[in-house]
Amino acid sequence: MIKTINGWRTVFALMIVLFHVGATSLEEMTWAGVTFFLMASGMLLAMKHPMEQLDGAAYKRFAWNHATKLFPLHWLTLALWLVVMAVLGLLDIRPITLALNATLLHSWSLTHSIYFSCNKFSWFLSTLLFCYLCYPLLAKWFSPLPLRVRCLFIGVAVVIDILLLAGTGDYGRTALYVFPPVRLIDFVIGMTLADACRDPGLSRLLGKSENGTDADLVGLALLSAMVMTFRSNPSVLPWSDAVLWWIPVGAILMSCVLYDKREGVIGKVLSSRPFQWLGNISFEIFMLQGLAALAYNYGIAPLLAHMGVNDLYDMVNNDLMRGHGPGLIVWFILPIDILLAWGVNRLFTRPVTRLLRRQ
Repeated sequence: MIKTINGWRTVFALMIVLFHVGATSLEEMTWAGVTFFLMASGMLLAMKHPMEQLDGAAYKRFAWNHATKLFPLHWLTLALWLVVMAVLGLLDIRPITLALNATLLHSWSLTHSIYFSCNKFSWFLSTLLFCYLCYPLLAKWFSPLPLRVRCLFIGVAVVIDILLLAGTGDYGRTALYVFPPVRLIDFVIGMTLADACRDPGLSRLLGKSENGTDADLVGLALLSAMVMTFRSNPSVLPWSDAVLWWIPVGAILMSCVLYDKREGVIGKVLSSRPFQWLGNISFEIFMLQGLAALAYNYGIAPLLAHMGVNDLYDMVNNDLMRGHGPGLIVWFILPIDILLAWGVNRLFTRPVTRLLRRQ
């Protein structure tokens, strides 16, 4: 495991949760975070699973291992959401929507009420599952191509992505944002970056530095520059869903790989125990944030007279949280989310993973 990548998981997971509970200034960081998670998945898979290891039985084992990373947690959060909504008398979902959600096919729909159905954050698992299933084919047919040829293919895909984004309104852009084939480009870029990091010339160039401080700062500077550009120049926002995040996120990931075991100041902070602990449960933090909001709304908010339970519908759709700003919500929902994530990881994710991988 590359500790700095795990540390960045912590950063982006927390930024995403904070945005969803009202810190609207972090909206750009949520876009960057989704891009990071997809690119990091492609990069780490390409480093761990060479194409020759994914034929026949090895592919079946690969598919099983990665499916068991997604479905158990998804089904648990889905079941909890259904139970809670039923108890509150707010359950209203069509069978076809539930079926698509349960099988992680809902992000293929272009309908908002389907791809954001139930636990709305599960759309990411649907998209990630598609990337996982595509990986063996990409590793076999795409990775052996010369790096320049792969970059050309990526360039063409980028142009198509830009054209798609340019011709759609907010509703269509959201549908494309979660649509698996569109987000596969992030995953493929991550795979390509893994091969670029193996380039001897690049390794020698960066190997002249004693540690990764400079690389850390470059990645952060690029990320900060993108955020400030988006905040100050609305004309670039139509391209901010993913396209403009590939450069800073790519720089961060490459610095993590090239300076592994010799991190700079920032890398050492990201490699610290608190960041690693949170990084290890970042998957659960992301998936349980909606349930943490429900726990706050029905368990704590009435006691504080901060918000009434009748505001649940608006809370689920984030309108209420955006209107009030983070305030007290942040200080309650985020700890609840982390506590739930730790409990689920310890009592459910790890035991189930060990059990299923023995099959």
